[in-house]
Amino acid sequence: MIAIVWIVLSAVWLSACTQFQPTAPAVQAKDYTPTGILQSVTMKDSSVHYDAAVLKLGTPRSQVQTAFGDPNASETTSSGQLEDIYAFNPDGSKFVDPKIRPRNIALGVLTMGSSVAVRQARLKLAESKLTLYRIYYAPDQTIASVVQEKMSNAAADTPGAKSESSGSSNQ
Repeated sequence: MIAIVWIVLSAVWLSACTQFQPTAPAVQAKDYTPTGILQSVTMKDSSVHYDAAVLKLGTPRSQVQTAFGDPNASETTSSGQLEDIYAFNPDGSKFVDPKIRPRNIALGVLTMGSSVAVRQARLKLAESKLTLYRIYYAPDQTIASVVQEKMSNAAADTPGAKSESSGSSNQ
């Protein structure tokens, strides 16, 4: 009991000493809609499915985002080329990146970390079955190349089993 009080007091003291200015809200209202809760539990967005026709060379980035939503990751390569990464589950649904929610923190404290271990194992298993699509854009924001990357446990019949990638990345 003393340890819990000490942890709480330490957290309060640390939070009072640090500046906290999030760039985006950690929790959004849409996260608690029935759809948001389902996506959080299943790590799938069943409203978005892989479509090879979207990944053709010359397709505008805006059209890709309309079809697939926001990318799971986006960055600029060392050569200055824009790269979006989309992750798809074996059934073709889009993978939803997990978020740390207040309930995860509470469960972690109440279960003395065992829920965190289970969550991480479940996440690792799901990630090992994904198929990633690295989309590289030309300066005019159209697809220059697409590279398909299957994770270690991805099945052979995952979305885009036949490589749609054309061209090569300039990395």
